[in-house]
Amino acid sequence: MKYLKYLMLTIIIGITLCLALMLGCDFLVTQHAKGKIYDDVETIPYREVGLLLGTTPQTRIGGYINRFFVFRINAAEKLFKAGKVSKILISGDEDSLDGVNEVVSMRDSLIVRGVPAEAILLDGKGFRTIVSVERANKVFGLNTFTIITQQFHNERAIYQADHLGLGLEDIIAYNAESPRSAMALLIYAREYLARVKMFCDLVTLNINML
Repeated sequence: MKYLKYLMLTIIIGITLCLALMLGCDFLVTQHAKGKIYDDVETIPYREVGLLLGTTPQTRIGGYINRFFVFRINAAEKLFKAGKVSKILISGDEDSLDGVNEVVSMRDSLIVRGVPAEAILLDGKGFRTIVSVERANKVFGLNTFTIITQQFHNERAIYQADHLGLGLEDIIAYNAESPRSAMALLIYAREYLARVKMFCDLVTLNINML
């Protein structure tokens, strides 16, 4: 009986610590992004390049239209046509889990919307957000840019950009509309774990740089 009480206490303490860790990471990321992300295309400052983070045009479960994809395309089109970016660097997985080329799908959608092909750059090796940000600097030589994705994703990408030790300056972000479906809620919930993993990645990276 006493063993069972200790076990239950250990489980409760473990769950509490995990929740505290997730909420703490979420708070740090959210606070850091304040003043750096924009919802209004009229007020966002100009950057030559917009970094559009990739996703697939269809959901991986059910094959439905992916609203994250549609809304990111809408946001990138809006920024370009408002003259807030001159080029769009699409960074994503050129061979995602369902065999879809994210960057080509996004490029084709933008061209249909009237964005000229010569204004679009492709990076098919952006397999993760942290990789997309790093490659924008190391491969494409960018020291500043506007990140384009949903707000929760922008907040994490901004934090990564500012803590990767790349010397990036004045990174800002533009919020694409956020879907409100039940499936989207699962993605928002998963973001708490993604933020914890991000801190683990940054710690590991800094240790390897010592």
